[in-house]
Amino acid sequence: MKRLYMDFYNEAEGKKRRIIVNSPADGLTADQVQTAMQTLLDSKVLEGYAIDRAVIVETNSNEFFDLIQ
Repeated sequence: MKRLYMDFYNEAEGKKRRIIVNSPADGLTADQVQTAMQTLLDSKVLEGYAIDRAVIVETNSNEFFDLIQ
């Protein structure tokens, strides 16, 4: 599974917030992500926060068995 983590930081309060997007579009660029994050800040959804970082995390699982289906 692929996830996009968008992290924001509020220096005055010492708090962090993370928005997670499941299955982000393939070919997403850093500029597109930064623009989306800035849009959230501009709309006051995360008032007092600043952009910290963004990362795409991909996880894989290897199931050995599933006895109860």
